[in-house]
Amino acid sequence: MSAFQTILNEIISKRRDISEDQIRNLIEQKKKELPGFLSDEGAARLVAEELLIKTRGTELGRMQVRDLVSGLNDVSISGRILLYWPRQAFQRRDGSSGQVMRLVIVDRNGKVRCVLWDRHAEVASKADNLQGSILRIGHAYTRQGLAGDVEVHAGERSSIEINPRGPTSDFPEFSELFTQIHNIPNESFDVNTVGVNQSTPKKYSFTKEGRTGSVLRIIIADKSGTIPVVAWNEKADELQDLSKGDILQIINGRTKLNSNSRPELHIEARSQAVILKQPPPYFEMPIEQTYKITELTPQSSLVNLKVKVISKGDRREIKRPTGETVKVSTLMVGDETGMLTLSLWDEKAVLVDELQEGESIHLRNVSTRDRLGELQLNLGSTGEIEKLTSANQNTISNTKLNALASLKGLATVQGTVTDQPILRQVLTQKGETIEVASFTLKDETGATRVTLWREQVKLAKELQVGVQVQIVGAKVRPGLTGQMELSSVPLTKMVIVTPTDSQVRD
Repeated sequence: MSAFQTILNEIISKRRDISEDQIRNLIEQKKKELPGFLSDEGAARLVAEELLIKTRGTELGRMQVRDLVSGLNDVSISGRILLYWPRQAFQRRDGSSGQVMRLVIVDRNGKVRCVLWDRHAEVASKADNLQGSILRIGHAYTRQGLAGDVEVHAGERSSIEINPRGPTSDFPEFSELFTQIHNIPNESFDVNTVGVNQSTPKKYSFTKEGRTGSVLRIIIADKSGTIPVVAWNEKADELQDLSKGDILQIINGRTKLNSNSRPELHIEARSQAVILKQPPPYFEMPIEQTYKITELTPQSSLVNLKVKVISKGDRREIKRPTGETVKVSTLMVGDETGMLTLSLWDEKAVLVDELQEGESIHLRNVSTRDRLGELQLNLGSTGEIEKLTSANQNTISNTKLNALASLKGLATVQGTVTDQPILRQVLTQKGETIEVASFTLKDETGATRVTLWREQVKLAKELQVGVQVQIVGAKVRPGLTGQMELSSVPLTKMVIVTPTDSQVRD
């Protein structure tokens, strides 16, 4: 007989003045009051209590989390302990002392916060390896918590048992409670995961609305992928001595999308972050992978690259929409498969002064983004740059003009100028007047229109018909006729070459 039918029979036997149909209608009405939250059993228990009928407590540990509602007075439930907080002592209004311990248990239908009072808190606090253990609570009561959810309270008349004998198939294994990084939802309030720290922690202090706080940023990885982690206030203090290679277990994290529409995992007061001495049996260590530029997409997250510095721009300051002023410098980088623009942010911006054009570098934890149809790279506070030896340098090859449509990233081309550049001035949306030059470039496979903007126009003024040039790092875009055209970006370079030149000049 089901738990629902047992409760229904108890009500019928003790309230003979109400028909079974009437009782069933009361149960259905109760379910409608909280649509989607009450099972038949949970609604039946509430109806029984409103009718002043004391139902028998469910067999110890057999009631499920999904059946819990606030206001029950004889609840027995079991679950695996996902999370717990240290026992706390307090003083009651009558001067007597008390103890309380809070924890979260889960079964295969959900999770619930439990509150253990006095002797139960003391018993639980003395248990070894509490996290992951099975907890049974008998004859408890339920209340509405501060967050509006249901809490199970073990008080004076309750009983608790840790790792009782009996089958555990009703409860997920502890490993089942954790999500691989690749499968973490973009927006969730209860993320559990394990990852290896990939970066040196970056901790900052801030003031907001008259209050001070701190934030710490790292990147963690498992075999499936990587994700940025943002720890706040006391959690930032707890993790400030974290080292690269440490294994971090995060419970009750919260994810949200950052300014680049990428998920970040936030650790707050309600979360727990623990450095593990060794990887759990179910955890697969990350394997460092170095990507090629053609393998990147706007969805690529925190990748490693080995690239060559093609050109570099000046360091500058920009103002974000929040009003904050940040430093940024820009490089054009490439490997044998393509080229992209790389922005160095905040303290990384000064590294542009230490890099030379032609040097090869190893980039770690680089993010990608699509900006007006152009794939770009960004290296923030948790990213790293390492100079490589000359043996690791990449060779940048020219792209044939008939292959521009299939190119990913910026293009390097070489060809002959077939017409005199046309110079003109245009007015931007910001009201700025700038110079633009256009001409046709031809190689043995075809021809394309080239447009140079701003500073590059000075080079166009020197061009003559028949001159052969190499253009390094131009944006490919469809023209008005559908044919692919080339347009300069701030770091584009153009040089006059001899017919035998075929490589990028350093």
